[in-house]
Amino acid sequence: MHLHIYRDKSRSGHFDLVSGGDHPWTIDLVAVTAAAVLVVGFAGALVLQLVR
Repeated sequence: MHLHIYRDKSRSGHFDLVSGGDHPWTIDLVAVTAAAVLVVGFAGALVLQLVR
């Protein structure tokens, strides 16, 4: 498993976690981070609604 950092043709930065082996896979770390922030924010809002 290794981190692959690169820029595409439009100069956008990408951070991918890449795994080798029989079944290689790639995870876009920027998308994973954005999704985690949204989930944590939603969970926090839900907890606040339940507590009030």
